[in-house]
Amino acid sequence: MMVELTRTQIGEALPRVARGLEQYLWLQDHRDSGNILRDLVYRKRFNGFYRIRRATGWQDKFYRLLQKKKAQPVTFGQVLRALRRATGRHQASFASKLVATIRPEMAVIDSVVLKNLGLSLPRDNAPNRLARIDRLYETLGSSFRAFLRTETGRYLVKRFREEYPHARISKVKMVDLVLWQTRPNNALHRTGARAARPGR
Repeated sequence: MMVELTRTQIGEALPRVARGLEQYLWLQDHRDSGNILRDLVYRKRFNGFYRIRRATGWQDKFYRLLQKKKAQPVTFGQVLRALRRATGRHQASFASKLVATIRPEMAVIDSVVLKNLGLSLPRDNAPNRLARIDRLYETLGSSFRAFLRTETGRYLVKRFREEYPHARISKVKMVDLVLWQTRPNNALHRTGARAARPGR
């Protein structure tokens, strides 16, 4: 699947990225400043940005895994399986958010972004669900990389850097932030959504 964005959509979405970008930069800047498991301020901000609304026990398992893995060259498949062992479920979206926090060049599985690409996660009872999630994540990453090689992809990066010259983020994250502001029907996401609730 190919990312489909027009220059008009990019221009309209970029100003709406500001609030979410600010929160994302804070999270990345403070990722290695201490023990994430015990840092309640970091956890609260992370929960807000990525819309994590799970019980404290589940969160402890997630942040323990993030703290353990943050200095390692992790892959999505490794984190997906580790999170499964910790929580008892295959949680693709949360696994991708953990991976992308450690490796900012990696994509995030998010319902808004998936809809933009015409993709969806396999159902809980789908056969070979784990392998299908792996393939979906590969497709997501390939779609981002292919888009960034296009003229429009290069335009998005250029405009993003002009709009936010001091933001040191990956090109994949630039696309992710813009896509989050764009509906699958090519209209902008609801007004102010990212600014009011910048999480995922």
